[in-house]
Amino acid sequence: MKVRTRSMTNKQLQVYGARIRLAWFRAAEELGSVTAACKYYGIARSEYYYWHSRWLAEGKALTSLYDRPKTPHSHARDADEDTVSLVIQLRLSLGYGEEKLAVILARDYERTLSHHAVGNILRRACLTTPKPRKRRVQRRLNTYPYTPGELGQMDVKHWKRAAYQYDIIDCATRIKYKRLYPGVNPAYTVDFLEHATRFFSPAFSFQCIQTDNGTEFVYDQLPQTKPGTLTAMQRWLDAKGIRHGRIPPRSPQLNGRIEREHGVDKDRYKKLTTNFHTRDELQTFLTEDCLDYNFYRPHSRLRECYTGYKCPICLGVRPSYL
Repeated sequence: MKVRTRSMTNKQLQVYGARIRLAWFRAAEELGSVTAACKYYGIARSEYYYWHSRWLAEGKALTSLYDRPKTPHSHARDADEDTVSLVIQLRLSLGYGEEKLAVILARDYERTLSHHAVGNILRRACLTTPKPRKRRVQRRLNTYPYTPGELGQMDVKHWKRAAYQYDIIDCATRIKYKRLYPGVNPAYTVDFLEHATRFFSPAFSFQCIQTDNGTEFVYDQLPQTKPGTLTAMQRWLDAKGIRHGRIPPRSPQLNGRIEREHGVDKDRYKKLTTNFHTRDELQTFLTEDCLDYNFYRPHSRLRECYTGYKCPICLGVRPSYL
């Protein structure tokens, strides 16, 4: 029969060690000799006197015999006050996370800090909120090596009845383009595609554009239309020789790159603006965020420019696109 054993917690280990040290002192009193007690327990006299002096100094409390953490309160390689102030200013002005701030410090200010060090600075300044740990669900990531223009993901984001934001992102270079419209319909979709293709034309042309099954893209969800009826967007794609890719219903993860951008836009808009959802404020935020993402904010593709991968600047995409 197997006996299941359970390991002791840190608190139990602390109490167990303190009681052993307390037994040293009682043995010395019973034997009348510190040397005899140390020889009995197999410890050095210096260790005995170290713990005995702590025990007496703290009023013979059992907690005085607990092991104390050995982590130093400071380190010679801690960031100086100027660097700490710079990290806090960048966090408040840009709203980036610790990894992006670490890249910007090395790239623009020639100050090397790990993202862990940046995170420690933000936590000490109370600029981050601890998130509850969730059990990580194992998922398969799309690691297909796309080429520029091979696939673009497009979607529409709703800004609380103020405007509708059309987005498109290239899966290879992660260059994105966004534009605001007062509504959502196939005509606005065609107008957006006209502007988007002109924006990407100095670098590449799309071979396929992937969307969901919204009525601004296809008519399959409308029962009053005849089967096989093409929308204005589908006719425009056929005329340009661009293939239309459609994801299955209720599968937003297959449009993950553009869906991720919508979540980032929502979070950054709340942090960096008044969050009133006025059209003028949304337009300003859209322009600044698109330029920031394509040409400045560190991300997986923009970092690879330094290792030889063609970034938006190398590809020749012009920043003044509106």
